Amino acid sequence: MESKALILPTPDAINEMYSELDTSETKLDLDVKILKEWMRKQPHLPNPDDGEKKVDEYRIKNILLMCKNSLEKTKTALDQHYTIKRLVPEYFSNWDPANPELTSSMEQSCVFPFPKPTHEGYRVSLYCVRDGYADCKYVFNDIVKFSFMTLDLRIGKLDMCKKNIIIVDYKNLTMNHVAAMLPSIKKVVASYHAGFPSRVHSIHIVNTNSFVQPLLNMVLSALKKKTYERVFIHKSAEELKTYIDPSVLPLNYGGTYPKTSDEMIVDWNHEVMKHREWFLIQTSIVADNSKRPKNSTNNLDNLEKTIIGGSFRKLAVD
Repeated sequence: MESKALILPTPDAINEMYSELDTSETKLDLDVKILKEWMRKQPHLPNPDDGEKKVDEYRIKNILLMCKNSLEKTKTALDQHYTIKRLVPEYFSNWDPANPELTSSMEQSCVFPFPKPTHEGYRVSLYCVRDGYADCKYVFNDIVKFSFMTLDLRIGKLDMCKKNIIIVDYKNLTMNHVAAMLPSIKKVVASYHAGFPSRVHSIHIVNTNSFVQPLLNMVLSALKKKTYERVFIHKSAEELKTYIDPSVLPLNYGGTYPKTSDEMIVDWNHEVMKHREWFLIQTSIVADNSKRPKNSTNNLDNLEKTIIGGSFRKLAVD
Protein backbone atom coordinates (compact mmCIF):
# COMPACT_ATOMS: atom_id res chain seq x y z
CA MET A 1 0.00 0.00 0.00
CA GLU A 2 2.29 2.72 -1.32
CA SER A 3 1.91 6.20 0.16
CA LYS A 4 3.41 9.66 -0.21
CA ALA A 5 5.63 8.97 2.78
CA LEU A 6 6.78 5.52 1.66
CA ILE A 7 7.52 4.36 -1.88
CA LEU A 8 7.74 0.61 -2.42
CA PRO A 9 10.74 -0.99 -4.17
CA THR A 10 10.44 -1.46 -7.92
CA PRO A 11 8.80 -4.64 -9.24
CA ASP A 12 12.23 -5.77 -10.46
CA ALA A 13 13.73 -5.33 -6.97
CA ILE A 14 10.81 -7.22 -5.39
CA ASN A 15 11.08 -10.05 -7.95
CA GLU A 16 14.82 -10.29 -7.30
CA MET A 17 14.13 -10.58 -3.57
CA TYR A 18 11.56 -13.31 -4.24
CA SER A 19 14.04 -15.15 -6.47
CA GLU A 20 16.78 -15.06 -3.83
CA LEU A 21 14.36 -16.49 -1.28
CA ASP A 22 13.04 -19.09 -3.73
CA THR A 23 9.48 -17.81 -3.56
CA SER A 24 6.88 -15.94 -5.59
CA GLU A 25 3.71 -13.95 -5.03
CA THR A 26 1.65 -17.11 -5.51
CA LYS A 27 3.77 -19.16 -3.11
CA LEU A 28 3.75 -16.36 -0.53
CA ASP A 29 -0.05 -16.24 -0.62
CA LEU A 30 -0.16 -20.00 -0.04
CA ASP A 31 2.37 -19.79 2.82
CA VAL A 32 0.40 -16.98 4.47
CA LYS A 33 -2.71 -19.21 4.40
CA ILE A 34 -0.69 -22.02 6.03
CA LEU A 35 0.55 -19.64 8.75
CA LYS A 36 -2.96 -18.31 9.41
CA GLU A 37 -4.22 -21.86 9.80
CA TRP A 38 -1.36 -22.54 12.24
CA MET A 39 -2.30 -19.42 14.23
CA ARG A 40 -5.91 -20.59 14.48
CA LYS A 41 -4.63 -23.66 16.32
CA GLN A 42 -2.56 -21.68 18.83
CA PRO A 43 -4.91 -20.77 21.70
CA HIS A 44 -2.59 -18.05 23.03
CA LEU A 45 -2.15 -16.19 19.74
CA PRO A 46 -4.56 -13.69 18.18
CA ASN A 47 -7.25 -15.18 15.97
CA PRO A 48 -6.36 -14.14 12.41
CA ASP A 49 -10.07 -13.95 11.53
CA ASP A 50 -11.31 -11.96 14.54
CA GLY A 51 -13.24 -9.12 12.89
CA GLU A 52 -11.55 -5.74 13.21
CA LYS A 53 -8.87 -7.38 15.38
CA LYS A 54 -7.88 -9.78 12.64
CA VAL A 55 -4.17 -10.17 11.95
CA ASP A 56 -2.95 -8.31 8.87
CA GLU A 57 -1.98 -10.74 6.11
CA TYR A 58 0.50 -8.13 4.95
CA ARG A 59 2.21 -8.40 8.36
CA ILE A 60 2.49 -12.18 8.14
CA LYS A 61 3.89 -11.88 4.63
CA ASN A 62 6.52 -9.34 5.69
CA ILE A 63 7.59 -11.40 8.69
CA LEU A 64 7.87 -14.45 6.43
CA LEU A 65 10.14 -12.51 4.07
CA MET A 66 12.28 -11.24 6.96
CA CYS A 67 12.59 -14.87 8.12
CA LYS A 68 14.00 -15.78 4.71
CA ASN A 69 10.87 -17.66 3.66
CA SER A 70 11.15 -20.21 6.48
CA LEU A 71 7.75 -21.27 7.82
CA GLU A 72 9.20 -22.59 11.10
CA LYS A 73 11.21 -19.42 11.78
CA THR A 74 8.14 -17.36 10.94
CA LYS A 75 6.03 -19.27 13.47
CA THR A 76 8.59 -18.48 16.17
CA ALA A 77 8.77 -14.85 15.04
CA LEU A 78 4.98 -14.43 15.08
CA ASP A 79 4.81 -15.93 18.57
CA GLN A 80 7.48 -13.54 19.83
CA HIS A 81 5.98 -10.58 17.97
CA TYR A 82 2.64 -10.88 19.77
CA THR A 83 4.16 -11.97 23.08
CA ILE A 84 6.54 -9.02 23.45
CA LYS A 85 3.60 -6.68 22.89
CA ARG A 86 2.01 -8.12 26.03
CA LEU A 87 5.23 -8.19 28.05
CA VAL A 88 6.40 -4.61 27.64
CA PRO A 89 3.34 -2.35 27.94
CA GLU A 90 5.43 0.81 28.32
CA TYR A 91 6.35 0.42 24.63
CA PHE A 92 3.36 -1.41 23.19
CA SER A 93 0.24 0.01 24.83
CA ASN A 94 -1.70 3.29 24.42
CA TRP A 95 -0.72 3.65 20.80
CA ASP A 96 -2.63 6.86 20.19
CA PRO A 97 -0.63 9.27 17.99
CA ALA A 98 -3.03 12.04 19.03
CA ASN A 99 -1.96 11.71 22.67
CA PRO A 100 -0.20 15.01 23.58
CA GLU A 101 2.82 13.28 25.13
CA LEU A 102 3.30 11.08 22.09
CA THR A 103 2.71 13.98 19.72
CA SER A 104 5.48 15.89 21.49
CA SER A 105 7.85 12.96 21.02
CA MET A 106 6.91 12.72 17.35
CA GLU A 107 7.75 16.38 16.88
CA GLN A 108 11.12 16.43 18.63
CA SER A 109 12.63 13.26 17.17
CA CYS A 110 13.32 11.86 13.73
CA VAL A 111 12.20 8.25 13.87
CA PHE A 112 11.09 7.31 10.38
CA PRO A 113 11.89 5.51 7.11
CA PHE A 114 13.12 7.49 4.12
CA PRO A 115 10.46 7.60 1.38
CA LYS A 116 12.56 6.18 -1.44
CA PRO A 117 14.15 2.71 -1.23
CA THR A 118 17.58 2.00 -2.68
CA HIS A 119 17.73 0.39 -6.10
CA GLU A 120 18.39 -2.98 -4.38
CA GLY A 121 15.15 -2.60 -2.44
CA TYR A 122 16.72 -1.68 0.91
CA ARG A 123 14.86 0.67 3.26
CA VAL A 124 16.85 3.38 5.04
CA SER A 125 15.61 4.74 8.40
CA LEU A 126 16.84 7.65 10.50
CA TYR A 127 16.95 7.95 14.30
CA CYS A 128 17.94 11.29 15.83
CA VAL A 129 16.87 14.32 17.87
CA ARG A 130 15.77 17.12 15.55
CA ASP A 131 17.52 20.45 15.31
CA GLY A 132 16.07 22.94 17.78
CA TYR A 133 14.68 20.30 20.16
CA ALA A 134 17.81 19.41 22.13
CA ASP A 135 16.62 21.23 25.27
CA CYS A 136 13.01 20.02 25.22
CA LYS A 137 11.60 17.62 27.79
CA TYR A 138 12.73 14.18 26.68
CA VAL A 139 10.71 11.08 27.57
CA PHE A 140 12.67 8.12 26.25
CA ASN A 141 9.84 5.61 26.63
CA ASP A 142 7.63 7.73 24.37
CA ILE A 143 10.39 7.93 21.75
CA VAL A 144 10.76 4.14 21.87
CA LYS A 145 6.99 3.72 21.66
CA PHE A 146 6.81 5.86 18.55
CA SER A 147 9.73 3.93 17.05
CA PHE A 148 7.89 0.63 17.51
CA MET A 149 4.68 2.16 16.16
CA THR A 150 6.63 3.17 13.07
CA LEU A 151 7.99 -0.35 12.64
CA ASP A 152 4.54 -1.83 13.16
CA LEU A 153 2.92 0.39 10.56
CA ARG A 154 5.66 -0.48 8.09
CA ILE A 155 5.40 -4.26 8.41
CA GLY A 156 1.65 -4.31 9.01
CA LYS A 157 0.43 -2.11 6.18
CA LEU A 158 2.82 0.01 4.17
CA ASP A 159 6.30 -1.31 3.53
CA MET A 160 8.18 -4.15 1.92
CA CYS A 161 11.95 -4.21 1.69
CA LYS A 162 14.79 -6.61 1.07
CA LYS A 163 16.92 -5.42 3.99
CA ASN A 164 17.14 -2.46 6.35
CA ILE A 165 19.76 0.27 6.60
CA ILE A 166 19.70 2.26 9.84
CA ILE A 167 21.23 5.70 10.40
CA VAL A 168 21.70 6.88 14.00
CA ASP A 169 22.70 10.54 14.29
CA TYR A 170 23.94 11.70 17.71
CA LYS A 171 24.43 15.33 16.65
CA ASN A 172 21.78 16.88 18.92
CA LEU A 173 22.08 14.41 21.77
CA THR A 174 22.82 15.95 25.16
CA MET A 175 24.01 14.42 28.42
CA ASN A 176 20.39 14.52 29.62
CA HIS A 177 19.35 12.39 26.65
CA VAL A 178 22.11 9.87 27.33
CA ALA A 179 21.18 9.69 31.02
CA ALA A 180 17.54 9.00 30.06
CA MET A 181 18.49 6.25 27.62
CA LEU A 182 21.13 4.29 29.53
CA PRO A 183 18.86 2.46 32.03
CA SER A 184 16.58 1.08 29.32
CA ILE A 185 18.69 0.66 26.21
CA LYS A 186 19.25 -3.11 26.54
CA LYS A 187 15.55 -3.62 27.12
CA VAL A 188 14.82 -1.64 23.97
CA VAL A 189 17.26 -3.67 21.86
CA ALA A 190 15.92 -6.96 23.29
CA SER A 191 12.33 -5.88 22.56
CA TYR A 192 13.28 -4.93 19.00
CA HIS A 193 15.00 -8.26 18.33
CA ALA A 194 12.07 -10.20 19.80
CA GLY A 195 9.25 -8.24 18.20
CA PHE A 196 10.48 -7.29 14.77
CA PRO A 197 12.48 -9.79 12.72
CA SER A 198 14.67 -7.74 10.46
CA ARG A 199 17.35 -8.35 7.87
CA VAL A 200 19.87 -5.61 8.61
CA HIS A 201 22.20 -4.66 5.80
CA SER A 202 24.10 -2.02 7.79
CA ILE A 203 23.94 0.47 10.67
CA HIS A 204 25.60 3.85 10.26
CA ILE A 205 26.37 6.00 13.31
CA VAL A 206 27.33 9.64 12.85
CA ASN A 207 28.35 12.59 15.01
CA THR A 208 29.53 10.73 18.10
CA ASN A 209 31.34 12.44 20.98
CA SER A 210 32.89 11.48 24.32
CA PHE A 211 29.75 11.60 26.50
CA VAL A 212 27.79 9.50 23.99
CA GLN A 213 30.38 6.72 24.09
CA PRO A 214 28.92 4.84 27.12
CA LEU A 215 25.53 4.73 25.39
CA LEU A 216 27.10 3.60 22.13
CA ASN A 217 29.11 0.89 23.90
CA MET A 218 25.95 -0.43 25.56
CA VAL A 219 24.02 -0.47 22.29
CA LEU A 220 26.80 -2.30 20.49
CA SER A 221 27.15 -4.87 23.27
CA ALA A 222 23.42 -5.64 23.04
CA LEU A 223 23.46 -6.33 19.31
CA LYS A 224 23.66 -9.78 17.83
CA LYS A 225 27.14 -10.63 16.52
CA LYS A 226 26.06 -10.61 12.89
CA THR A 227 24.45 -7.18 13.31
CA TYR A 228 27.44 -5.82 15.27
CA GLU A 229 29.71 -6.66 12.35
CA ARG A 230 27.59 -4.45 10.11
CA VAL A 231 28.01 -1.27 12.16
CA PHE A 232 29.92 1.66 10.65
CA ILE A 233 30.89 4.79 12.61
CA HIS A 234 31.41 7.99 10.63
CA LYS A 235 32.87 11.37 11.50
CA SER A 236 30.14 13.26 9.66
CA ALA A 237 26.88 12.73 7.81
CA GLU A 238 28.60 13.61 4.54
CA GLU A 239 30.33 10.23 4.61
CA LEU A 240 27.00 8.45 4.31
CA LYS A 241 26.71 9.01 0.57
CA THR A 242 29.78 6.79 0.10
CA TYR A 243 27.75 3.88 1.48
CA ILE A 244 24.16 4.79 0.63
CA ASP A 245 22.72 5.88 -2.72
CA PRO A 246 22.60 9.73 -2.52
CA SER A 247 19.24 9.75 -4.34
CA VAL A 248 17.72 8.18 -1.20
CA LEU A 249 19.32 10.54 1.32
CA PRO A 250 17.75 13.88 2.32
CA LEU A 251 19.44 17.13 1.37
CA ASN A 252 20.88 17.77 4.83
CA TYR A 253 22.58 14.34 4.80
CA GLY A 254 24.48 14.92 1.58
CA GLY A 255 21.79 13.41 -0.59
CA THR A 256 19.84 14.53 -3.62
CA TYR A 257 16.32 13.51 -2.58
CA PRO A 258 14.44 16.83 -2.87
CA LYS A 259 13.56 17.15 0.82
CA THR A 260 15.32 17.62 4.14
CA SER A 261 14.91 15.14 7.00
CA ASP A 262 12.66 17.68 8.76
CA GLU A 263 10.34 17.75 5.74
CA MET A 264 10.37 13.96 5.54
CA ILE A 265 9.46 13.51 9.21
CA VAL A 266 6.49 15.85 8.79
CA ASP A 267 5.23 13.62 5.97
CA TRP A 268 5.77 10.48 8.05
CA ASN A 269 4.06 11.88 11.15
CA HIS A 270 1.09 12.82 8.96
CA GLU A 271 1.01 9.22 7.70
CA VAL A 272 1.01 7.95 11.29
CA MET A 273 -1.90 10.23 12.19
CA LYS A 274 -3.86 8.95 9.19
CA HIS A 275 -3.68 5.48 10.72
CA ARG A 276 -4.77 6.48 14.23
CA GLU A 277 -7.77 4.12 14.33
CA TRP A 278 -5.62 1.25 13.10
CA PHE A 279 -3.06 1.92 15.85
CA LEU A 280 -5.73 1.93 18.55
CA ILE A 281 -6.81 -1.55 17.46
CA GLN A 282 -3.27 -2.96 17.27
CA THR A 283 -2.64 -2.56 21.00
CA SER A 284 -5.28 -5.20 21.74
CA ILE A 285 -3.93 -7.76 19.27
CA VAL A 286 -1.50 -9.53 21.58
CA ALA A 287 -0.69 -12.99 22.91
CA ASP A 288 -2.42 -14.38 26.00
CA ASN A 289 0.23 -16.40 27.82
CA SER A 290 -2.34 -17.84 30.24
CA LYS A 291 -3.57 -19.89 27.26
CA ARG A 292 -0.13 -20.90 26.03
CA PRO A 293 0.12 -24.71 25.67
CA LYS A 294 2.47 -26.30 28.19
CA ASN A 295 4.23 -28.13 25.38
CA SER A 296 4.99 -24.89 23.52
CA THR A 297 8.41 -25.20 21.93
CA ASN A 298 9.01 -21.47 21.82
CA ASN A 299 11.15 -20.77 24.88
CA LEU A 300 10.40 -17.18 25.89
CA ASP A 301 11.90 -17.26 29.40
CA ASN A 302 14.79 -14.99 28.41
CA LEU A 303 12.90 -12.84 25.94
CA GLU A 304 13.22 -9.61 27.86
CA LYS A 305 15.89 -8.54 30.35
CA THR A 306 16.39 -5.28 32.14
CA ILE A 307 19.67 -3.99 33.57
CA ILE A 308 19.35 -3.01 37.23
CA GLY A 309 22.51 -2.07 39.08
CA GLY A 310 24.68 -4.16 36.80
CA SER A 311 22.67 -7.36 37.24
CA PHE A 312 19.90 -8.86 35.14
CA ARG A 313 16.32 -9.05 36.30
CA LYS A 314 14.48 -11.74 34.36
CA LEU A 315 10.86 -10.99 33.66
CA ALA A 316 8.68 -14.07 34.10
CA VAL A 317 7.04 -15.23 30.91
CA ASP A 318 5.56 -18.59 31.94
